[in-house]
Amino acid sequence: MRSKSFPFIVVLFLITGALQAQQNQNQKKNNIFDALAAPDSNSHATVKIHQDKRIDVLLANKKHLSSQEQAMTNGFRIQVFSSNVQRTAKNEAFKIERQIKDEFPDQAVYVNYTSPFWKVRVGDFRTQAEAQRVRSQLKEAFPNLKSEIYIVREQIIISSAK
Repeated sequence: MRSKSFPFIVVLFLITGALQAQQNQNQKKNNIFDALAAPDSNSHATVKIHQDKRIDVLLANKKHLSSQEQAMTNGFRIQVFSSNVQRTAKNEAFKIERQIKDEFPDQAVYVNYTSPFWKVRVGDFRTQAEAQRVRSQLKEAFPNLKSEIYIVREQIIISSAK
């Protein structure tokens, strides 16, 4: 019985090793430009790319942002706007988003459309007390929205940077 399973195990390890080597080779090519610049396996031809250095910076920043782990959990956000008036709601939501980002640049602001409502929500708060503190600040900063500002339970984003 052991002699029949031994070759199977050896083949399994060889396949696993080959797949791991393939994956390591693919990871070396960080982006499409690196992949194009690598010599072709058949013809050994390469592609020369002349591009602005800022593109490399943008690609590095994108990789950095996507490498940050984000997790979702139950938490709280502050709803500051909700409207279903089709003619004005979308523009009003994005206007309020800009105003809040200007006044509170450290807070995340989310504009959502769930038919027929446009909503603007602020923050990713783990506790209701945290949300309450910012809610008070929002009411002071935007007295015209005072009646619409309240705390809602929602799935929030917890990034590894927090």
